[in-house]
Amino acid sequence: MNFRTWQVPTPDEKTVARLAAAIGAPGLLARILVARGLDSPEKAMAFLTQDAPLSDPFALKDMDKAVARILKAVDAGEAIVIFGDYDVDGVTATALLFEHLRGMGASVRCKLPSRDEEGYGLTVPIVESLAEKGFKLIITVDNGVSAVGEIKRAAELGVDVVVTDHHLPGAELPGAVAVVDPARSDDESPFKCLSGAGVAFKLCAALDGCPPEELLEQCGDLAAIGTVADVMPLVGENRTIVKHGLALLENCERPGLVALLEGCGLADKPVTAENISFALAPRLNAAGRMESAAAALQLLLCEDFEKAQDLTARLCQANADRQAAEQSILSEAEAQIAADPSRLRDRVLLVWGEGFHPGVIGIVASRLVEKYGKPTLVISVQNGEGKGSGRSVPGFNLHGAISACAPVLIRFGGHAMAAGLSVKEENIFALRRAINDYAAKEYPVLETPPLRLDAAVRLETLTVQDVESLAYLAPCGHENPAPVFFLPDAVVDGVFPVSDGKHVRLRLRQGGGSIFAVCFGTAPAQLAYQPGDRVDAALSLSVYEGKNGPQISARVRALRPAGLPDTAVRQAALYEAFNCGACLTEEEKRLLLPDRVHIAALYRLIRQGGVSADDLLPLLARMGAEHTGRTLVGLKALRQLGLVQVRRENGARRIAPAPVEGKKDLSAAPILKALEA
Repeated sequence: MNFRTWQVPTPDEKTVARLAAAIGAPGLLARILVARGLDSPEKAMAFLTQDAPLSDPFALKDMDKAVARILKAVDAGEAIVIFGDYDVDGVTATALLFEHLRGMGASVRCKLPSRDEEGYGLTVPIVESLAEKGFKLIITVDNGVSAVGEIKRAAELGVDVVVTDHHLPGAELPGAVAVVDPARSDDESPFKCLSGAGVAFKLCAALDGCPPEELLEQCGDLAAIGTVADVMPLVGENRTIVKHGLALLENCERPGLVALLEGCGLADKPVTAENISFALAPRLNAAGRMESAAAALQLLLCEDFEKAQDLTARLCQANADRQAAEQSILSEAEAQIAADPSRLRDRVLLVWGEGFHPGVIGIVASRLVEKYGKPTLVISVQNGEGKGSGRSVPGFNLHGAISACAPVLIRFGGHAMAAGLSVKEENIFALRRAINDYAAKEYPVLETPPLRLDAAVRLETLTVQDVESLAYLAPCGHENPAPVFFLPDAVVDGVFPVSDGKHVRLRLRQGGGSIFAVCFGTAPAQLAYQPGDRVDAALSLSVYEGKNGPQISARVRALRPAGLPDTAVRQAALYEAFNCGACLTEEEKRLLLPDRVHIAALYRLIRQGGVSADDLLPLLARMGAEHTGRTLVGLKALRQLGLVQVRRENGARRIAPAPVEGKKDLSAAPILKALEA
């Protein structure tokens, strides 16, 4: 399971009090601001009330060249094609620039690649096809900065290319007419975190020769969707773009977005960055994952509401298909792990299967990272070739690890936290071995990053006004996350099934106060805590309108036994390292090696009624958190000897006694022998 330390900031109380008094904010909001470094009235008010100015588009390197070439094409009536990408950022960037050029009277068309057939970015066949169709200018959005050979081929065919992108360039820039990318090493623009849609937005402002703020009312909604969907930092200029874009979405006039909001159940409701992340973006992305991104582009550009409703229904169905495919692959991955538990001893988890839908394997990799806390690759095998998508954890450079496996790969790319690859089916086992050999050498002990919390709360003093004040932090997202709070030493006062047992709602009591908190995706049988247990809870807070007026509600982000010390997590990381073959010192081995008394106590506890296999923290707390390493080793020894087993009960995984004949010799357990060697 995924063991994490919890980090709770302890800001200076005098600073918090002074800031609260100076800006008239509730103490809870002031505490969060101070913890995030906004510890003066000037910093806090600038963040809460002021929009960061949008920098001059011409500060971007090559913007002048891009504008000159595009205006020349518009004036001459040249055929222009916008080449985008199949994800939300690429689709919104394409729609945004297409609308603008069409409004200027340009002869312009759009081209989005097929994820399955063409893959990401410009290819030589695509360039040759566009040239054959008579296009004289290709404008890339959200791609192109790495297309060196492809753009060289375009030049040979007499086709000019203007690149607009936001990804890191390689060692060589393409020989395009212009390469507009804030990630260029020689770019001196002040804001480096624009999305692909954000760069396209700046290009439109440059084409108009107006301050970019003037364009926010025209296309800020599309720029905001692309920015949030691509998980760009919601700071600085992005915060300004998204704030204005969300306001546009709440009073939306685009038929396509009106229909999409309606299809998501958000019509006539406040729209948040979270709504984009979890409602709008998945549906727009589903088109490119499951069929063609053209459907998403058509929806954004649609001017007929009835047609927009039909397209929305199509995207909602594609999203449902995506969810089903994702769950199918996830179930198969879990079955593979259950059938071959040795995979969990790997530092990098690999699962693969025939016919896994390539459009969703990245999502499945993310789910497995969340569950197991280790870098993960999911590979879809078709016709003897595997296409893989990987996700990592902070501190582990996945691209570096995959690069070390280049001899067994066909191709690969990506960055530290996410990567893709192609591999011959017969080389998948070699890939598993190579990447784990690399990880063992470079990352002998890999601790899961901490759960970062914003502030501790006490239920007796928490007010509706406190929680309502958190709205001033919006829009929330990457680098400006929605706050998560630490509720220490609460009692589980009740456990209630929700939505036919798909979720569970807890009543948590602390001192003289109580709160209801929902654990989404956790069935009652999967919950490792019972009424009367004392827990620490990580909670997201919100306000809803109840029968008796505004009430505070909570969503559980994490639970642990009350007061669980960080030593438990460190020992769990040490156990994981040993399990993966790391060489330990004698002192480290001593921390892990249990005696017979400890193993006997562990076995008795399991025989009393079994324990959760999905959440081992309550078991570790009962056995003594300072003995976490020994408990984990003892548990593995009992499994190796066949004394305990993991079985499913009501959809939950439980560790229970196994049928045993005769006596077992504890010293025969391989893990104990290895520690004693």
